[in-house]
Amino acid sequence: MPMHARADGEFEPAIASAATGAVPPTPRTGSLALRLLRTVFGAYFVVTLVATAIQIGVEFRHAEARLTANIAALERTFGAGIADAVWGLNDDVLLGILSGAVALPQVVGVKIVDEHGAPLAAIGLIRDAGGALVSADGHGRSVPVAGHTGFFDAIGATTFDLVHTDAHGVPRLIGRWTVYSDRRTVVDQVEDQLIVLLASAVLKTLALWFIFLFVIGRVVGRPLRQLSAHVGQLTIDNLGSAPLVLRDRGRHELHVLADMLNRMTRAIRRSVEEKAKLLRDLEEMNETLQSRVEERTRELRQMATTDALTGLANRRRLDEVLRYEHHRVARSGGPLSVILCDIDSFKAINDTHGHHAGDLVLVAFGELLRAHVRIIDIVGRWGGEEFLVICPQTGADDAVALAERLREVVAGAVFPVVGSKTCSFGVAQMADCEATEALVCRADAALYRAKQLGRNQVAAGDVLV
Repeated sequence: MPMHARADGEFEPAIASAATGAVPPTPRTGSLALRLLRTVFGAYFVVTLVATAIQIGVEFRHAEARLTANIAALERTFGAGIADAVWGLNDDVLLGILSGAVALPQVVGVKIVDEHGAPLAAIGLIRDAGGALVSADGHGRSVPVAGHTGFFDAIGATTFDLVHTDAHGVPRLIGRWTVYSDRRTVVDQVEDQLIVLLASAVLKTLALWFIFLFVIGRVVGRPLRQLSAHVGQLTIDNLGSAPLVLRDRGRHELHVLADMLNRMTRAIRRSVEEKAKLLRDLEEMNETLQSRVEERTRELRQMATTDALTGLANRRRLDEVLRYEHHRVARSGGPLSVILCDIDSFKAINDTHGHHAGDLVLVAFGELLRAHVRIIDIVGRWGGEEFLVICPQTGADDAVALAERLREVVAGAVFPVVGSKTCSFGVAQMADCEATEALVCRADAALYRAKQLGRNQVAAGDVLV
C-alpha cells in the first residue's frame, strides 16, 4: 500500500491519494532472479577460475620437474664424452658432442670452462662472464641476444663438474660444463592441455549460465514478477478486491507469501475505512495542540536559558555554551577566551539607592554588553553583578582588546539613578586540556587582580593592561 512520510519521520497510509485515485510512482527496481543468477554464477565462475588455475599450475610444476630430470640425465649421457674430449684437447669431437646436446629440445646452449673458470667452448644461447645472454657459434664467436626476460622465456642454467679419470684410476676435476634450458619448452609441453582446460571451463560456464537462466527465471523470476505487478497496482480503492493467485505449480514459500498478502490487504482495507474519519479528526486536534505545544515549548526554552532580569543568557545557558566550545576546541582546535566582568562598588548602589535601582543598573549594563560585543560572542549573567562573555575562536590579545573597548563604553555611559559607573574585567584564554571550570577560575582571578589594582581595569593572566 502506498505510504507517505509525516514530519516526525513516521509513515501513514496515503489517504489523500485514495480520494483522487492517484498512485505514487513506483521506483524502478532490479530483478531478484537475475541478481540471484549473477551471484550464483559469479561464485561458480570464480571457483572454476581458481580450480583451473590450480590445475594449470600443478601441470606446469610437473613439466618443470620433468625438464629438471631430463637436464640432470644429460650428465650421464654427455659428461664422460665431454671430459675425454677436453682432456684430449680434441676440439672437433667436443664441438660434435655440444652440437648433439644443443639439438635436444630442452637444451638451448652449452658452455664449458676449465677448472679456473676460463672458457673452453660454447654453443647456442649462454650467459657470458658478465651475465649477459649471448649466442655462441662454437668457434669462439658470440653476439648479444635481446629478449628472454619474461617469466616464460627465462633461460635456466644447470652446471656439472667435468671429471676425467686417468690411467691410474684417479679422478681429476678438469673443468665444468653448464647446460642452458628455456622455460618456453615447459610451456610448450602444457600448452595443449592449457587450451583444453580453458575451453572446457568456458563451455561449462556458458552451459551453466543458460541452465541457471532458465531454471531461476522460471522458478523464481516468474512468480516474483507476478507478485510485483500485483502489488504495484494496489490502491486504497482496489485493496483486497482481487486476490493474488500465483500461476505456478506446486506449493512453496511464495504461495504462502501470496496468501499472507491477500489476508493483509483485506484487513488493511477494513482498518483504513474505519480509521479514515478518526484520522481526520485527530489531525485537526493535533494541529491545534501542536501549535500550543510549540508556543509553550518556546516559552519554556526561553525561560530555561534566559536570565529573567536582564534578558541575557543565564548561568545554565553559559555552562552549555562553555561545554560545547570546549568540545569544539578539543575536536577542531583553535583558541577560546572568556571575559568575566563585575560592576565596581555595586553593593553601594543597593545600600544607597535600593535594590530596584541596582536592578535598573544591571539591566542597563547588560544592554551595553549585548550592544557592543561581536556577533560570535555569547554574553550572559554569571551571577549577581558578574557577567561573562564567551569569545569563540579568539585569542587572549583579541579578548583583551574587546574587554578594553567594553570598559571604555561602560565608563562613558550614564546609568539610571546612579549616573556614571565603572567596571573591572578579567580575561583568560583556554590552555591545552584545561577544564572550563579552571578557565573561568583563572578569569575570576584576573578580575580580582583588576579590582585590587584600582578597579576600572582589564587584567589578563599576570599582566595588567
